[in-house]
Amino acid sequence: GLSGISMSEENKIDVKYLQAFVLRETENDQIQKLDSHFYNLISKFIENLNSIEYDGVEAKINKTLVDMVTELTSYILKLRLEKAVLDHSSSSALLDIEKYILDSQKEMLERKEIILSRILNGKSKLLEPNDQ
Repeated sequence: GLSGISMSEENKIDVKYLQAFVLRETENDQIQKLDSHFYNLISKFIENLNSIEYDGVEAKINKTLVDMVTELTSYILKLRLEKAVLDHSSSSALLDIEKYILDSQKEMLERKEIILSRILNGKSKLLEPNDQ
């Protein structure tokens, strides 16, 4: 199986690894464990790809590679955050950066509830955004 994939080495980040991870994440209800440097490694990987000037066919291949990594990474992040929203019990597997994104969403939901309850309870005076 793919469960033994470790990412101790930076060169483990490639399209194949990301595809395998997307499949694992898609096939499981739980949020999958990820190397804590996962997004940093991807960022470095893309940075390396973008730092080299290619011509002709090589440039096209390089662009395709960056596009694929971009697509896969966006999908992984989206999938993991959606799972965390649906099932709070699995959010312990989230990385700090993912929790950081989710925190702002919690705050947004709380504000929405507060504002909604003020509207529905006829407290129009309390609807000024600068009122804390």
